[in-house]
Amino acid sequence: MKLQSISYLMSLLVFCSVALSQEETYLTELQTLDEYRVLNGEIEAVNKATVSAQTAGRVSKLNYDVDDYVSKNSILVEFTNDEQKSGLKQAEENAKAAKIAFEQAETDYVRVKDIYEKKLVAKSQLDQALSNRNALEAKASAAEAAVLAAKKQFEYTVIRAPYDGIVTNRFVEQGETVSHGTPIMEGLSLDNLRVITYVPESIITKVRNNPHAIIQLNDGTEITADKVTIFPYANQTTRTFKVRLDLAQTENTLFPGMSVKIKFKIGEKPAITIPESAVVTRSELIMAYVLSEDGEILPRQIKTGIKHDGKIEVISGISENEKVLINPLVK
Repeated sequence: MKLQSISYLMSLLVFCSVALSQEETYLTELQTLDEYRVLNGEIEAVNKATVSAQTAGRVSKLNYDVDDYVSKNSILVEFTNDEQKSGLKQAEENAKAAKIAFEQAETDYVRVKDIYEKKLVAKSQLDQALSNRNALEAKASAAEAAVLAAKKQFEYTVIRAPYDGIVTNRFVEQGETVSHGTPIMEGLSLDNLRVITYVPESIITKVRNNPHAIIQLNDGTEITADKVTIFPYANQTTRTFKVRLDLAQTENTLFPGMSVKIKFKIGEKPAITIPESAVVTRSELIMAYVLSEDGEILPRQIKTGIKHDGKIEVISGISENEKVLINPLVK
């Protein structure tokens, strides 16, 4: 009762302070509006990864730290490479020796084959020369493969950025010894972003039939999702489906971790709308002013819904075929 009295007094005070800038009204009517379901979502990076050591060594240089921006192919970390350099040198020497041995075996085989064709040696000698030639060819090929592997190990002593982005975590210190598979740094790219949300199973069919979404930022800006991907299974605990919305390229307005609202159209509904300019906000009250048939200005506390094209949905407080004052001037 006390709250009703306070509400009444506040309405009366607001009403007493209203004057018309002009005799302009808007006649309400029932219209068909798109019906949306609004869900929470979070922006995430498409490209995010943890780079790990592909070889053993000691960290000799850390060129970037957390929150640093890095360009693609920039050197993030360098390891000591004495062992890898020595291994590469040895592999190259082995490959050189294997190549010389194979070339000699090839020469011997050709010579024995020529003699065999003149029927001066037995078939067994030709077979032996061929077998020796093939064995040394395989050995030379294996030695070349070992060189490639050693080069890889040497290259692994330098870790480069896989794409432009931001370092979000660092797991090692300079001078620390690491082994194969040790996580080194974590990062993400700001170039390609997407939104993740979870859609209740009660509306998933409607979303699947109309896979379009509007993403609403905290400042009220709305952008349309480039692509909507619905994962084909539900979370058994929450009874929701994971949905991914791809975003177009943005100019430093969106960042991973930001929260957004996602609007999915799930149908249409009848509704009353009034111009946004007819709405007056006073403290926690949302008001509009109705012109009665006898010319009296009546304050109405209203509950509003979605906005669209300069108009706002009135959920309660105003009925069809009522005249609402536009641009009421509050002193």
